[in-house]
Amino acid sequence: MKKTKFWVLGYFIAVFMTLFLFPTTSRVLGLAFIFSLIINTPAQFVSRKIPRRALSIITGIALLSFMFFLIYRVVPITINGVKGLSLELDSLFNGGTFDKWLEKLPPFISEAIVDIVESASQWLSDAAIMIGQYVASNITSWITGVVLLIIAGFVVARKTNMIQKSVPVLFPGCDQDKVSSFFHSLYKDFQTYIGGQLIIALVVGTIIAIGSAILGIPNAIFLGLLAGITNFVPYLGVVVTSIPMIVLSFVSKGLWGVVGAIVLLVIANQMEIWFLSPKILSNRVKINWFIVLVSIIGFGELLGVFGVVFAVPILIFIKRYWMDFILSERSGTNWESTIETGTRKTKIRKEHHPEEPTGSQED
Repeated sequence: MKKTKFWVLGYFIAVFMTLFLFPTTSRVLGLAFIFSLIINTPAQFVSRKIPRRALSIITGIALLSFMFFLIYRVVPITINGVKGLSLELDSLFNGGTFDKWLEKLPPFISEAIVDIVESASQWLSDAAIMIGQYVASNITSWITGVVLLIIAGFVVARKTNMIQKSVPVLFPGCDQDKVSSFFHSLYKDFQTYIGGQLIIALVVGTIIAIGSAILGIPNAIFLGLLAGITNFVPYLGVVVTSIPMIVLSFVSKGLWGVVGAIVLLVIANQMEIWFLSPKILSNRVKINWFIVLVSIIGFGELLGVFGVVFAVPILIFIKRYWMDFILSERSGTNWESTIETGTRKTKIRKEHHPEEPTGSQED
């Protein structure tokens, strides 16, 4: 048992170190594994008469088509919104409306507002140039990463039992049944986690879509779909959706529309941070919600957005390893059955001896 747990722990440490030694390749492969879990999820809910591999391929193609469609739609919507935003700002500043409004204010306030507007304009111009340069310098690696992600995702989805078949080679001299059982349980835990992410994405997308429709923001359904599909990366959906949503709200509803959009985005984001992700994930993966939240924040600081993506899967591995190799080794059997048996014995004892004193009372 000791040799087996050290081999498993060694592989985990090696994989974790590759996130720093080979950041692009390892992180893309990690995303590919998560992508494979997503496209394999529908196979759990259908009849066995339907080939699961074929269903996974269909699901993957549908998901990719859906994502490309959203990207195809978000670009023109954002461009048109920015054009409308420019026209609105041009009419505001050059039409004399802004100057007339400033004249009604005390001089020190109007001067401060003018300085803020000029600074904001300069900052936006510099930010646009920096973003353009960053995109231009990284577009090649991004395309390579996306291609690798798609190919690896489909390969992993079709080879879910690859590790099981390679156990004798990868874990020589170890308890083969124990290793196979561990990875089988771990994969089931990952599937449960992805199911929770699907629920969260559905809820967040629904909140954004309904809220946008109530506020009268155009393309409300599109905004909800965008928030949902990007929310497979925890907390990213609301951030990505905020750009086109704020632009569209300003063009259609003016300043108060922007205020309403920001309030809606904050509500959706806070619900996800403090309720949806911690509660749903903790209930499904059986990890305390506070530990889930702290892990997401901590790994986010360590690895950036990839840390946010990988935080819960890493936590799931640690929990499964502790269950299967530490607690079970101490108890000599499966830790879950041991806990259930101990709880049941305690209940029976209390039922038959309700007045039995504790050790401290006897003393």
